[in-house]
Amino acid sequence: MNLQSKPSTLSSNTLGGGLLRIAVSVSVVVVIALAWFVATAEPYKAKSSFGHNLGWVGGGIMFFMLSYSLRKRFRFLSFLGQLRYWFQMHMVFGIAGPLLALFHTTFKIGAMNSRIALYSMLLVAGSGIVGRFVYRHIHHGLYGRKATLAEVEQQMRESAESMHTVFGIVPAIVEKLAGFQSFAFRKLDGVWAHTWYFLILRIRGRGIAREARREARHAIDRMGREQNWSRSELSAHRRSAIEQIDNYVDAIYSAATFVTWERLFALWHVVHVPFIYLFSISVAVHVIAFYMY
Repeated sequence: MNLQSKPSTLSSNTLGGGLLRIAVSVSVVVVIALAWFVATAEPYKAKSSFGHNLGWVGGGIMFFMLSYSLRKRFRFLSFLGQLRYWFQMHMVFGIAGPLLALFHTTFKIGAMNSRIALYSMLLVAGSGIVGRFVYRHIHHGLYGRKATLAEVEQQMRESAESMHTVFGIVPAIVEKLAGFQSFAFRKLDGVWAHTWYFLILRIRGRGIAREARREARHAIDRMGREQNWSRSELSAHRRSAIEQIDNYVDAIYSAATFVTWERLFALWHVVHVPFIYLFSISVAVHVIAFYMY
């Protein structure tokens, strides 16, 4: 038996993804602890020199973040570096800028112009987080180029081909996975039907994958006893079969929902741009009001 799996084109390396999640989790805990300390101990005021400088740095970072749009739209700026690096900067600054601005406020709401600037900033930051979530469904990795429907469908076909060995070992899961694929690509009428299908498809896929993994483990364990596999061989076969099943279910989901994610990304962009203009104007008003009053 030879169970070899192919990594998903639209997913990152498992180890790298795990380390990234750990780093992000630690960073979130540290930021929350600092925020609690600033809000309760009040080591500085928003209008103090330190707090004032935090606001300037945070605002400057967020405005410089917008230069990504200029680099993206004007090809003559290509000498400034590859677009993927500008996008990385855009993502990092989109987190760092709002965080510094929040620490500038010491997590307290001030005058009306301060509130408007704060709320508009939170709108832009929140919109950016949503955009990041949608973005990853239609691009190759976090900073990769945009995928195409043909590529996603090809990935699904390759995943299906890699499943032949697993299907031979566990014939019972063929019907389950085929049923999920038929459900994923069925024709629907009406907005509500499409919306409900889009919301439950991932949940249903995970349920099918969980059942298929359980049946595959039982079948491989039985085969391992019959062929007297070592513990390491049995573990390797289990991992490979489980990975193939997960990749196949993910590939079906990606191919079935790709067009919807594309439309959501286009809609998000239409909403995100006005938020940026609102934020720019509100910050300008906030700065003018601060120096005038």
